[in-house]
Amino acid sequence: MSKRPKPSPPRDAADPSSRGLRREAFPALRAFARGYLHEDFTEVHGSIRQAAAAFRDDASADERDRLVDELERLAEILASRPARLLRQFVVEELGSGWTPKSRDEILELLGALRDR
Repeated sequence: MSKRPKPSPPRDAADPSSRGLRREAFPALRAFARGYLHEDFTEVHGSIRQAAAAFRDDASADERDRLVDELERLAEILASRPARLLRQFVVEELGSGWTPKSRDEILELLGALRDR
């Protein structure tokens, strides 16, 4: 008698990947989070706006455009989602040391990246 494989457990509703949020879909954002929003980002940059300014100075126009595009997409996805999903995705999936409190902070980051 052969055993049937056990079915996968249902995905937790709080799991970002169950909501269409996968780190693979946001490579520029993941690279930015790991490079500029690491666990020491406040000591290195002082604030999220200053981290964004450092990225703007270091990145090519194409890299900046890709990051802005991904942040716009993330903000759109999160428009009607709970803030805890955003925090979980940014910290656990993207590896960020920054923990955004709301979608508004993503929009603030977008504004900082667009500043010249």
